[in-house]
Amino acid sequence: MPAVAVSSWAWAKNDAKGMTRMVRLNVAVAASHGDTAPELKADDLQVFDNGKEQKIEVFRRNEARQKGSAAVLKPGEVTNRTGNAPGQVTVILFDLLNTHMEDQGYVRGQLLQALNKTEKTDSLYLYLLTIKGLQGVHGLPGPGEAAGTTPWTKDVAAKLDEAMQGVNRLGPQNDNMMPWDRVNSTYKALGSLLDQMGGIGGRKNLVWVTRGVPLEIGGQHPDWGTPANFEPLLRQLSGQLDASGVAVYAVEAFGAGREASSSVLQEVQTLDELAGMTGGKVYGDGNVGAALDDAAEAARSSYVVGYYPPPGNWNGKLHKIKLKCSLKDVKLQSKTQYMAYALEASGGAEEQAAVRTAAESAVDTDEIGLAGSAGPDAKEPAKTSIRVRIRAQDIILLEGGGKYRGEVSLTYVAYGAGGQKIMSRPLPVPIELTDAQREQAMKDGIVAGHDIGFGSSVEKVRVIVFDNYSDAVGSVTLPLGGATKAGG
Repeated sequence: MPAVAVSSWAWAKNDAKGMTRMVRLNVAVAASHGDTAPELKADDLQVFDNGKEQKIEVFRRNEARQKGSAAVLKPGEVTNRTGNAPGQVTVILFDLLNTHMEDQGYVRGQLLQALNKTEKTDSLYLYLLTIKGLQGVHGLPGPGEAAGTTPWTKDVAAKLDEAMQGVNRLGPQNDNMMPWDRVNSTYKALGSLLDQMGGIGGRKNLVWVTRGVPLEIGGQHPDWGTPANFEPLLRQLSGQLDASGVAVYAVEAFGAGREASSSVLQEVQTLDELAGMTGGKVYGDGNVGAALDDAAEAARSSYVVGYYPPPGNWNGKLHKIKLKCSLKDVKLQSKTQYMAYALEASGGAEEQAAVRTAAESAVDTDEIGLAGSAGPDAKEPAKTSIRVRIRAQDIILLEGGGKYRGEVSLTYVAYGAGGQKIMSRPLPVPIELTDAQREQAMKDGIVAGHDIGFGSSVEKVRVIVFDNYSDAVGSVTLPLGGATKAGG
């Protein structure tokens, strides 16, 4: 298999006006007075992009897949849904790097109060952000580990205090760091946490308890010679979080109050933009409990809503999104803005990012459920026949003209004994199903795959499936064993 760069493929919608792509929203629904959220239909919603109403092309409820539910396998198959991975998760990040020492005690108390009231803890995780990066107090399960079921919050005070004391022995978290180094370290840690959360299917929530970081630091940067502007980093991270289905609930860690200053206003602006671009919210005065309650409510009732703006929409500017619901006493929460980058409209940017992330991940990504097998090709023994069954409920199938149409791409990553890695280009797989075929696909999955000749040193291959209509991604790693020994 030749080593080629991941390339752009036809993953955008092409009409008489040119190319465009779907804007996807994760919409959380709640009743205004605390009642059970009502079931919504597409006709109940209106979506406005910069004030112009858009036609809703995709509308479906987010499936609350339960931890422990594994795929039913056929002989020889391997799945990316083993039942060990957590379901929809909430990760709390207590940011010691950007929270003043005098505020940490107050915020700690608010955090413990919220955790002690939390009944469901098997999908809840806690990290510290320190001068050394991320530190898990109760971290996400690693490769092959099952998610815990013991209520770990029963002794969370002792665990948190032990972790914080260890951190404080390192000295003040930010006094010895240049401000731009602190900001860069923060974005690097958030990216690392995103890598761990990105492989989990469904809606994911990040409760970031922090003072925040500024958008710009004045003065002369020693290397750049200009003020440090972190707006591009913020926009990049926001896009990656949104594409991975991670909503940011930012809790301001200013103690019992905060001073009004230009630096604080900048830090809060960063949190506002991050929450607005990912479908989260911002909470004042260390209110962790409200953030956890809202995150749990969003996980109970949420929908995927998608629309195709016209090609001229992709003008590189910030676009505002507004949702309206015709039902009374309903609260909607979704991202309120996004950057309409022209590069994304021309195709390939998010696909490349998603595929590369899935290829580098230590674990398989299960946003799209997959079951696969690999073995010698019956007609050409020098090749390996690879087939995957794609869970039809996890990809977008658009109805029109009596057919259900979709398109996924398959990328193959071969891993050798010496750690070498070879990645194929994404291979597009168009899908067109009749009503009867769609009904069958909902039961058995959609079969796709290729026959590929590998070198004899290849030990396993990861199949990455990318849904071109929703930007969802799934991967499954298949052991090859002796299947490739005949390959050249």
